[in-house]
Amino acid sequence: MSGNGSQFQFGDNVTMHGGQGNVGIQHNHGPAADQALPPEIAALFAQLTAVVTELARDARLPAEDRQSLEETLPVLSNPAGQERRSWRNTLHLLTGLTRELGEAAAPALGLATQLLALISGH
Repeated sequence: MSGNGSQFQFGDNVTMHGGQGNVGIQHNHGPAADQALPPEIAALFAQLTAVVTELARDARLPAEDRQSLEETLPVLSNPAGQERRSWRNTLHLLTGLTRELGEAAAPALGLATQLLALISGH
């Protein structure tokens, strides 16, 4: 996936140079520490963090659900410091939880779904 002239890649990358000097498999589980997230993805994570933070404070929700929402915040608020697998796991957890929570969680569900589509390349 590329945007604004910068490129990033998730997943494994194999480089072969004939039968000698092969690099092997380069595992790409997320952006390198010195590689910034694409602006669109970073912005969506920031929006989702704000929405989930507010939702986790909603006293109308059961305490267990508020706690589950709070537990997603470390990944949401610092996606650049996390592996892609952590993003996906957290976003899948959020989509399931927010579907159960209904109308109050609709904005979080929309953002989480949008992010999953972006990082999955759809």
